[in-house]
Amino acid sequence: MSARLLYDLTGLVHWYAYFRHPGGVQRVIEKVASSDVVRQSPAVEFVVRILGSDRFYRIAPELIAHLGSGRSSAISRLRRILAQGLRLATLPEMMSEGRHFHLPYLAAGLTRMEGLIEAWTEGAARESSPALDIVAPPGAQDALFNPGDLWWQKKYAATVAGLKKRTGVRIVQMIHDLYLIERPEWTPAGAVRIFARQLHGIAPSVDCWLTSSQFVRHQVQRYLADRSVPEKPIAVLPMGWDSFDALRDATRDRLSQRMVLERHGLTDRPFVLSVGTIEPRKNVPALLDATDGLRARFGDAMPLLVVAGGYGWKAAEVRARLAAGSRNGTLLWLDNLSDGDLGVLYRNALFTVMPSHGEGWGLAVQESLALGVPCIASSAGATREAGLDLATYFDPASAEGLARAMAAWISDGAALAAARDRIAQALATRRFPSWNDAGSVLLRSALS
Repeated sequence: MSARLLYDLTGLVHWYAYFRHPGGVQRVIEKVASSDVVRQSPAVEFVVRILGSDRFYRIAPELIAHLGSGRSSAISRLRRILAQGLRLATLPEMMSEGRHFHLPYLAAGLTRMEGLIEAWTEGAARESSPALDIVAPPGAQDALFNPGDLWWQKKYAATVAGLKKRTGVRIVQMIHDLYLIERPEWTPAGAVRIFARQLHGIAPSVDCWLTSSQFVRHQVQRYLADRSVPEKPIAVLPMGWDSFDALRDATRDRLSQRMVLERHGLTDRPFVLSVGTIEPRKNVPALLDATDGLRARFGDAMPLLVVAGGYGWKAAEVRARLAAGSRNGTLLWLDNLSDGDLGVLYRNALFTVMPSHGEGWGLAVQESLALGVPCIASSAGATREAGLDLATYFDPASAEGLARAMAAWISDGAALAAARDRIAQALATRRFPSWNDAGSVLLRSALS
C-alpha cells in the first residue's frame, strides 16, 4: 500500500461549527489544505477524528476547496458532518471527552436531525447525506499531520500518542507560535492550560515539526530543550503570498470593489487599515493612542482608522474604546468581515498598520504587501520575516514611534507613493512563496 498523509481537519471542522470566517490559524490550515499540490495529491486524505477514539472519517477535498468559493454551503456541510461524526462516538467516549460546544451537534446527530444544521446555516434543510466514510487505520508507512490546532478535544494528544505506539504512524505537528506558553498573560488561563497540556502530551511522539517562521522554529527548539524532549527535524512551512491573488490587479472588477466600500461607508474616504483579533497581544491600545494624537494634529486631514477583527479575550476596555469610536465616527470597527470584503479593504487602504507585541508570522503584514499596500509593522516576533524589506517597522513598546511612522505617510504623499512603487517593483521582479510551495514542503516533510 502507498504511503498516506492523513491531514487532520478536526480543529477546522470544530471552528466552523460556530464561526463563519477564519482566524489567522484557520486561514493557514485552509490555504495549505486547498493548495493544488495537497488537494490533488493521491497520497493525501483529509480526516476528522471521532470523539473519544482513534478512528477518523474522511472529508471530501472539494469541501475544503469550496471554503474559498461557496463558503456558506461548505460550512453548512461541515456542520452537518460534525453532527454525523458525533453520532459515531459511543456513550462512554462522549462522556469521557465531550465538551459543552459538542452538545448541539451531538443532539442533532443522535436524533438524526442534522439536516437542521444546514437549515440553520443556509435557510433550508437538505436531503439525507451519505454515511461517513471511515478511514482505514494508519500504518508505519503513513503520516498523520496536525496543522496546529490541538485544543478542540480533551484527549487528542494522548490518543495520537497511543496510535503511534500501536501502529508506528509518523506524527507531523505544526506550530504557529508558542505565545500561549511563553506569554500566558495575553491569553485566558483555561486556554493556556489546554494548549500546554496537549503540546506536552504530543511532543515526545512527534517525528517532524513544521513551523510558520524561523522565529517559531527557535521557539520550538527552546521548548524541546527546556523539557529534555529529543529534538526531531523542524522545517519552516512557507506562508503563501497568493491569498488574495484575484485582487492584485487594480483594474479587476472595480464595480464589485466599489460596492464593498459603499457597504461599509468608505467610498471616496481615505482610510488606514489594521487587521487583527482584539486581544492583548495585538497591542490595539497603542494604535488607538497614536491615532488620537494624530487626529488632534491633522484634524480633517486625518484618514479614518478602520479596525478589522473580532473580539477575542481580555480586552474589554479596548472593545469599549472601539465601540465608542465607531459610534462617534472617529474610527470604524468591523468585526465579521468575509475574505472578499477584507481583500477589498486591503486593496483600497492608504496603508495598513500591524502593532502587535508578537506574531508567529504576521499574515496581516504579508497580505497587505502582497496587494501592493504599504504597511507599518511591529518589529516583534516574526513580522520581519513576513514583511521582509518591504514593510516599515517600529518598536511596539513605543506608541510615539508608531505615531511618527504614521504621520510621515499622512503628511507626505510622495513618501507614501514611493513606498507603493517600491513594493510594486518587488512584486513584479521577485519571486515570493505560494501556498503550493507550502504544500510541497508539507508533503516532502511528512512522506520522505
